[in-house]
Amino acid sequence: MWSADTFDPETIDRELGWGEDLGFNTMRVFLSSLVWENDPEGLKDRMEVFLQICTDHGIRPFFVFFDDCWDPVSHYGKQREPRPGIHNSGWVQDPSVERRRDTLSLYPVLEAYMKDIIGTFRKDKRILMWDVYNEPGNSLRQDITLPNLKKLFELVRNIDP
Repeated sequence: MWSADTFDPETIDRELGWGEDLGFNTMRVFLSSLVWENDPEGLKDRMEVFLQICTDHGIRPFFVFFDDCWDPVSHYGKQREPRPGIHNSGWVQDPSVERRRDTLSLYPVLEAYMKDIIGTFRKDKRILMWDVYNEPGNSLRQDITLPNLKKLFELVRNIDP
């Protein structure tokens, strides 16, 4: 959703309109560390567009940074097409499993990503809250996720969103 090639404000506007019609006033929205690593300014620009569309529909999102669910391998760029009839069949973990093998070099990247995004939007009243991690430890990732999770929560508290 966040890559320049696939960001689609028209579809986002239509689907958030459906949410508004159903009475939604918030929703979880997953970010992508890979998009940030490859295009940080573009990601923040697209987040700004997304937030304006949300405002137009009376929705205050909360952004999710990381996720241990579904496909363990992700990459920057166009993803494979979802498989029809299979829930979340196009969903990928963030960070990708191959990047988690070296947590010493991964953590500084995750730290910079969170500092940049939260630092940029920390006072933005259109954002309801921040979700550091969706289902940490799912997919048998607890040994890798837990040490970083504790550091990430400490980091977020120090940023004071």
